[in-house]
Amino acid sequence: MNGERQRERPAARVVADTSRCVSSGQCAVTAPSVFDQDEAGQVVVLAAEPVGRAAEEAREAAARCPASALRLDPAR
Repeated sequence: MNGERQRERPAARVVADTSRCVSSGQCAVTAPSVFDQDEAGQVVVLAAEPVGRAAEEAREAAARCPASALRLDPAR
């Protein structure tokens, strides 16, 4: 590996269904490096393929979403 740090591969891809979003903001509070909200309060995905702690936070945010507007699909 010549001293190079291996890059962590994403395990999942974040998908947000804005038509279901109710602008509760739970995603942005739970995983601020992965989600934000636009001017209307709708979810915005900042990191579509989070790794490490961000991936864990994205899973938690999806579980907490009151509208089930978030999902994590297997990474390609």
